Amino acid sequence: MAAPSTADIAIDRSTGRLIAGDWRQRALIGALDAYGALSRPLMQRGLYKACRLVGNAAWTGRTARIGLGPDAQVSFPASDPYWNRMLLRSYDHEPEMARFLRLLVDVDYGFVDCGANIGYWSVFVASRTGGGKPVLAIEASAPTFTLLAENVAPHAGKVAAFHRAILDRSGVEVSLNAEAHEARGIAAAGEAADGESVTSIAIDDLLVQQGWTARRLVVKLDVEGVEREALAGMEQALRDDALVIYEDHGADATHGLTRHILEERDLAAHLLLDDRIVAIVDAGELDAHKRDRTKGYNLIAMSRSSQWPAIIADQALAA
Repeated sequence: MAAPSTADIAIDRSTGRLIAGDWRQRALIGALDAYGALSRPLMQRGLYKACRLVGNAAWTGRTARIGLGPDAQVSFPASDPYWNRMLLRSYDHEPEMARFLRLLVDVDYGFVDCGANIGYWSVFVASRTGGGKPVLAIEASAPTFTLLAENVAPHAGKVAAFHRAILDRSGVEVSLNAEAHEARGIAAAGEAADGESVTSIAIDDLLVQQGWTARRLVVKLDVEGVEREALAGMEQALRDDALVIYEDHGADATHGLTRHILEERDLAAHLLLDDRIVAIVDAGELDAHKRDRTKGYNLIAMSRSSQWPAIIADQALAA
């Protein structure tokens, strides 16, 4: 899965311009883009399948690259439908997350990217577009970690990458499930494993090891089902006013993770939307927002005495 230094297909996301690829790639991307635009009223249902079909038929063995800014590029196998959707103007990857991180561009903080995948958000935050923040990027799957390491290499002075699984304890050997990379995580009891094992690390332990205990933190948790354990492994960070970005999936009608955060951890939670941030007092309020069962909804959580709401409000006024 290693991504070479040059790409067969490359898109500048800021302009939508194809900067590498022949007329065939332009035609395929154009067709997918048309479908993405037409399917917007249906929440782009079927776009993932269409991108997988084209990827398997035409792009197997090719590499794609997307430019997120003048010094921010991410490469991946072009056949990967999770990421090759980013070759399309009609598709945007978590725009509410990008809006939130751009809001914090002038805030001094360190970014802890738990479940960093190929490094999309790590590169974004470390680049000038995201404010050039220091980043700790953690990824459990070895093939995906290879891509992560190569994508963050141009930002070696800002990003440190770790091949570990986030858990509540460090030093535990865990097996990963056999899901696609975007859903791969620690195999649950009775779940089929793919034969890959990795050592765990708790967030608090990582912060101590890296000398980050006195730093203002934004921690992104995308750890596929072990978010509760991840939170249990960052008790000190939460006491020190870390802001946590987490995902409550549309397929979960009970809003279980948000309920845990509000009721069991007594943290404050806010939903990130494309145009605003909404306070969530009761998990049931998410019923009005979670309309797509295939989508993950990003929220932020923090202690109830946190300084983050004031910081965010100040940045919003300055924007």
